[in-house]
Amino acid sequence: MEKIVVAVFGRDRPGIVCKVASILADHGCNIEDISQTVLQGEFCGMFVVSLGKGVTINELQDILDEQLKEENLIAHTKPLESSNHQINVETEPFVVVSIGKDRVGLIAAISCIMYEFGVNISNLKFVNRTSAFPEKTLTIYEVDVPKDLKLTDFTTSLKKRAQELGLEITVQHKKIFEEICRI
Repeated sequence: MEKIVVAVFGRDRPGIVCKVASILADHGCNIEDISQTVLQGEFCGMFVVSLGKGVTINELQDILDEQLKEENLIAHTKPLESSNHQINVETEPFVVVSIGKDRVGLIAAISCIMYEFGVNISNLKFVNRTSAFPEKTLTIYEVDVPKDLKLTDFTTSLKKRAQELGLEITVQHKKIFEEICRI
């Protein structure tokens, strides 16, 4: 069965996931994975879907366009690419947290260090001016660090770059981070 990715964007309000999931179900499509978030009032949802029998990706795109138009939602479909081309590397989950004054290039600088070390970002949350940090940004990167990576080299490089940018940065194994947050 062909798998596709459906991305949906629009002003957030109750019922968006219900609407999209219902359209997909009505056309025999099974949702296999979903992630959604709201950023400054804008909804973004990504659905990995197995296409139903008798419906093509182009037909589903047309159906979504038509049925979501009245909701002022935009949908984009694309085939799910096979992950066979990726090199399987054993990784450990870590959490990198940076705190500092907002400025252009913060995420680029930190994420490029991660790229240089072959560290994959699996989840990222950037928040500007929280109640805990009213004059600062808080960025939480959930990352997959290759097991064969020398962790001290990675953390040293991150901390050096963070210092240049005026950021505080921490790197913790995800299990430790979760235990600390639970306390």
